[in-house]
Amino acid sequence: MTTVAASKWVRVKRRNPCPVCGKPDWCLVSQDGKTAICARIESDKPAGNKGAGWIHALVNSMPLPLLKPDAKQTPKAAPDVLDTAYRALLSELPLSETHRENLQRRGLTDAQISSLGYRTLQPNGCRELITRLKAKGIRLAGVPGFYVDAGQWQSAGPAGVAIPVKDTRSRIAGLQVRCDKAEGGRYKWVSSKRFNAGCSPGAPVHVAGKVSFNGEVWVTEGPIKADVAALKLNRVVLAVPGVGNWPGVLPILRELKPERVIISFDMDKNQNTAVRLYLDTLTACLIRSGIRTFEADWDTHFKGLDDLLTGSQSCQK
Repeated sequence: MTTVAASKWVRVKRRNPCPVCGKPDWCLVSQDGKTAICARIESDKPAGNKGAGWIHALVNSMPLPLLKPDAKQTPKAAPDVLDTAYRALLSELPLSETHRENLQRRGLTDAQISSLGYRTLQPNGCRELITRLKAKGIRLAGVPGFYVDAGQWQSAGPAGVAIPVKDTRSRIAGLQVRCDKAEGGRYKWVSSKRFNAGCSPGAPVHVAGKVSFNGEVWVTEGPIKADVAALKLNRVVLAVPGVGNWPGVLPILRELKPERVIISFDMDKNQNTAVRLYLDTLTACLIRSGIRTFEADWDTHFKGLDDLLTGSQSCQK
């Protein structure tokens, strides 16, 4: 547990959301802008008492410039436009052997890795990448991760594994990155919300597996975990980007009309009061909606659902 001085922290708000989870409430940012306490996304440094949040260092290889007062944000593009742009982007990117081996350790085959669309994102070579996308006629306006600087389109994003986050029609709604460096959080969105003509991806829920209606739906945390679980279970698995974003599953469940929902958050739910609160709130909400709802439990030697299904105790690393 890490103790922090309350007088050195500023509460986030809509115009200055949390730099870790992107939300406008609950979280704090230090006055010097170097550290955040996020109430939704965990790190290895809990802040204060249980449930207060987790400390994240806001330092990485691609620091985000502050949004200038005259910088204009662009509304996020329509789903089909996002899907087209992100698929074109991913088609231009390789997958490093290091990242491939990491995904294999999580229980994925080469064929599955290719089908799921994982790629390696690097900050270098952005100019050539933009040129190739423009040559294909790809619209970049309103696509999170792209922005305008000095009249030229640029791209933003940390180095790591790019993970397609998909909707119920298998359209790519956003990209999350499992960062090579964990400073400021292991998982981050590809976003250009602090840049001129950029925009935020929000926090879309990932829909993994072949979508079916009136079936069984699982709910877990994180897109890679959901992809692995969907393949192993042959079920639709929804991945919330942090348990505090659980409301995002509600419109999807209203669309899918499942016979039952199984909530399978990580086993730290037994120690983390914030996770338990979110889980119980989601459960109560689904039951009130008339959905048969269950909570998955397993041996605590396995942290997450993917660990359990692959028999691994190291998937989360």
